Amino acid sequence: MSKVRIGIVGSRFQADCIAGAVKAIPEESEVVAVASPTEGHAAAFAKRHAIPRAYTDYRELLRDPEVEMISITAPNRLHAPITIDAARAGKHVVCEKPLCLTLEEAEAMIDACRKAGVLLLYAE
Repeated sequence: MSKVRIGIVGSRFQADCIAGAVKAIPEESEVVAVASPTEGHAAAFAKRHAIPRAYTDYRELLRDPEVEMISITAPNRLHAPITIDAARAGKHVVCEKPLCLTLEEAEAMIDACRKAGVLLLYAE
């Protein structure tokens, strides 16, 4: 079985939890990239967790061919647009709670992932 290559969008507390959980199962997964728009956060997070690539724009992370799945730990208001962009980029998504802010956003997220043939998973 090959490892799932993960990109984390966000660099705060929950992102640290995800990075730690992934490190606990090194035979199954690895974090290969992180993105955070705050100057220096992605680079510092990448250094702290030995992640090879850091981006200041999550869209750059979505263009990274090594990333198969993203874990969204960004602010709640960004969950829907990041998920939709990730689906369009062909990336599977694990979204931290809450999934989104409105029922309309949830429907758009589900629809985008279904159309792209990628998984949309919810973490709580």
